[in-house]
Amino acid sequence: MSTTLAHDAPVIVDPRIAERRRSVEGERRRRRRLRLLIVVAVVGVVAGGWFLTRTSLLDVDRVDVVGSTRHSPEDVVTASGLRLGDQLLDIDGGTVADRVEALPWVDTASVAVGIDGVVSVTVTERSAVATAVDGSGARVLVDPSGRVLGPAADDVSGLVPLEGVTAGSPGETVDGAEGALQAIGALGPGARSRVTTVVVAPDGTLVLTLDPEGLVLFGPPSDLEAKATSLAAIMGQVDQRGIASIDVRDPANPVVLRNQG
Repeated sequence: MSTTLAHDAPVIVDPRIAERRRSVEGERRRRRRLRLLIVVAVVGVVAGGWFLTRTSLLDVDRVDVVGSTRHSPEDVVTASGLRLGDQLLDIDGGTVADRVEALPWVDTASVAVGIDGVVSVTVTERSAVATAVDGSGARVLVDPSGRVLGPAADDVSGLVPLEGVTAGSPGETVDGAEGALQAIGALGPGARSRVTTVVVAPDGTLVLTLDPEGLVLFGPPSDLEAKATSLAAIMGQVDQRGIASIDVRDPANPVVLRNQG
């Protein structure tokens, strides 16, 4: 006995299996829609954020300059490279500070960017301790690091003139002045007030001229603290009249010579 199956006979599917298939397919469609919505939302947020940073809501509305007396606010802003309308998020505070610190009188600069569109540039300025003559013969101000600050147009009392070196343009460092400036820094207020000039010899040794008369043979710019201490002790103990020279090249054994007659 044989049994023949018709090719067009309907396939009977268990209702529970059919329902399960429909449920699985529906879940797949929901997950696809959810993923699509997430992608659309992320793209929208990113695009919206980018457009927000490009609008006037986050650009530079004002630049405030604090602490600058030697350079005008306009000069500081120009040096900073900041412009009204620049995007706040594009500002690199370190780069802006470096530009401002290139100004001769600026020692340090800090930059604060406010969400309100205000950028604050705060500077600390350098101080002059000496003067030097530049290539044109004009006397200029010099700070403790040897940086040329600008023309010595103001009162220069209390500043020590440097001789034997030539200053460059404002913002440059005076070549060969490092030892002389370190010697000035080592001197106490009393001794420094007596120094009228620091001469840098071609070999780098230092000679100080004193008011009202006399020289200090400082020698090379080494053992400066010991030499300054020795000089201060001599000035405090020895009659200053008629002194030809005070030799502190060996600070432990200073030698005082007086003018004859």
